[in-house]
Amino acid sequence: MNKITVTDLVDFVRKTPRGRQTLINNLKTPKEKTPDDSGGNYWISALSCLAKAFVDNSQNIIGGKIDELIDKIEFAKTKKAKDMYQGNINILQDFEEYDFTAIKPNTKLVFIKKNKAKSIIDIKNLPLYAMPHHVFSFEENEIQKIGAVWFVAKKGGFKIDELAMVTDLLYRYLDTNYTSKYEIDMDYCLAVDVNSLNHISYTPISTSEIKSPLMQTVNEMKVLM
Repeated sequence: MNKITVTDLVDFVRKTPRGRQTLINNLKTPKEKTPDDSGGNYWISALSCLAKAFVDNSQNIIGGKIDELIDKIEFAKTKKAKDMYQGNINILQDFEEYDFTAIKPNTKLVFIKKNKAKSIIDIKNLPLYAMPHHVFSFEENEIQKIGAVWFVAKKGGFKIDELAMVTDLLYRYLDTNYTSKYEIDMDYCLAVDVNSLNHISYTPISTSEIKSPLMQTVNEMKVLM
C-alpha cells in the first residue's frame, strides 16, 4: 500500500463517499508517487525557504527567495509554471514580517537529522507518512526535551480541525521515534499552515480544547480497505 500523506488524509475527509472509496483504491494500487510530506512539490520553493528561515530567523532568506521566484516567472514557458511560482511568492510575502521566535523555544536548539526510514507511522496497520521540516532538542530545567515544526501547504489552506490532524500525526511521530531519550514539549510540537499563517501545537489537542479527527479518519479509512 502507498504511504498516506497529510494531503491524502485531508482529501479523504473532504470527499464524498464515492470519492473516498476511489482514494482508498488508488492508495492500494502500487505506483510511483512523489509528493513530499507537506502537500506536494507545488509548494516546495516556499516550504524549503521557510524551513531555512525558521533556523536562521532571517527575513533576508525570504526576500532573496522571492526575488529568485520573480526571475523564474519571467522565463517560465507555461501558465501553470507561472501560477506555481506566483503561489509560492504569495506565501513568502505573507511571511516577510513573520516572527519565527513565536513558534520555537527561546533557548539554544539542537537540530536533529531526520531518518526517512522512521517517517512511516503505523496506526491500525495504515502507513501514515510524517516528515516534519525540523526536529530539535533543547534543555529546560535539566530535562532534555524534543520539539518539531511542520510547515504544510494546500490550495485554499487547512481548516482548524484538519491542521490539528497534522499536529496529532506529528506528535505520534515524535512519540514513536524520540521518547526513549527526550520528553516531548507539547507547546513546540506544532504544524503551521503557510496559506493562512495559522499554527496549532499539541497542547490544545491534549486538553481537548481542539479536537483532532485523526483517529476517526483512520477508522473510516480502514472500513473502506
